[in-house]
Amino acid sequence: MGQVFREALVVNLLNLKVILFVLAFLPQFVDPARPVLPQFLTLGAVFCAGGLVVNGLVGCLAGGIGRRLAGSGAGVRWLGRASAAIFAGLAVRLALMQRG
Repeated sequence: MGQVFREALVVNLLNLKVILFVLAFLPQFVDPARPVLPQFLTLGAVFCAGGLVVNGLVGCLAGGIGRRLAGSGAGVRWLGRASAAIFAGLAVRLALMQRG
């Protein structure tokens, strides 16, 4: 678990999209009359804590749902059929697309 957390942390710290989002979004909440670095660090910490809570909840809920579906024969069949329908729909769309 610790190894996975460290790898995810490194990936997110090096993620250019997150860096650009933070640099574009957070400055509007910074008061230039006060020291900027502490404000940025505080806003960044709040942003990270919110992301940790939301993504943690999504992961826990998805893990629980996945275990239930995997343990149920009907759930596995339903997932297989849903996946097959999605791929069949994509294949039909690809076949009917006009080349141009």
